[in-house]
Amino acid sequence: MNDQVSNPDVLKNTHPAPMEKIQQAHDFMDSLELHEPVVPLQVANFVTSTGASKEIESDSKGAYVNNGSLVTFVDGISAQHKKDVLNSTLLAQLAATKKHDRYKDTEAWYKFYIDTLEKIGWVAQSFSFSEYQVSGSTFTVDKVVLDVLKAIASENEMAVVQETLKALEALSDKDGKLVLFDSNSHHQGNGNFQIASAREADGDVAVNLGAFYFDSTQNSTKVLFFEFKSSDTKIFKGTESAVLNEEVYSQVRDKIVTKLGGKIAQNVDEIEI
Repeated sequence: MNDQVSNPDVLKNTHPAPMEKIQQAHDFMDSLELHEPVVPLQVANFVTSTGASKEIESDSKGAYVNNGSLVTFVDGISAQHKKDVLNSTLLAQLAATKKHDRYKDTEAWYKFYIDTLEKIGWVAQSFSFSEYQVSGSTFTVDKVVLDVLKAIASENEMAVVQETLKALEALSDKDGKLVLFDSNSHHQGNGNFQIASAREADGDVAVNLGAFYFDSTQNSTKVLFFEFKSSDTKIFKGTESAVLNEEVYSQVRDKIVTKLGGKIAQNVDEIEI
């Protein structure tokens, strides 16, 4: 990938973005097409009753369902940067799903997902998948997530991720937040979802991303906490550390919000932690 980050802990962008990179971001946004997701009834009822998802105003820690992703924030991230992370990762999901089947052509889906993030201003390390080796005859996906993320996330980030998973597990199967995530993260025996943990330092925002997909003969419900049989399921994982180039993203921020339109309210909902 271009403009790789050699150290995920180094957040400061020291080189101004060339004008051609900004122009490329504009051109990319102008031509980008997005998938039109089917909104679950519970989520549609939420949007109808509230008009939109809660406005983000605080720099306190938080967590959100974001289509087929969970996005978490430690303390100290500005409200604007929270919106940027949520909007850009939603855009990447919907753009990738427009191009490729999320469950049947998963690696191509992820290639376009990462490419979209890079085109709008995220500077990322190289990204690839490997099979996660499960120990034991059964496993739950939330335990896999925590094991994978601990290799790239800080102690504070891990604490928020753990709080988020605990809060999500406590929700009713019919809760709109859980339905939103489950309906966009797996279908029958196939799954594809992301867990992102964001932080900010010296005005720059960075994300540690865990990307996962699985193939199983079992049909799961409440996918993160369903007990899969190891003999019937293969799960793959990839990790990414990326920092947002503000000079590029700020030039297409409004275009991203406009292109997403009402999809933000339909696909993003806060999890109380």
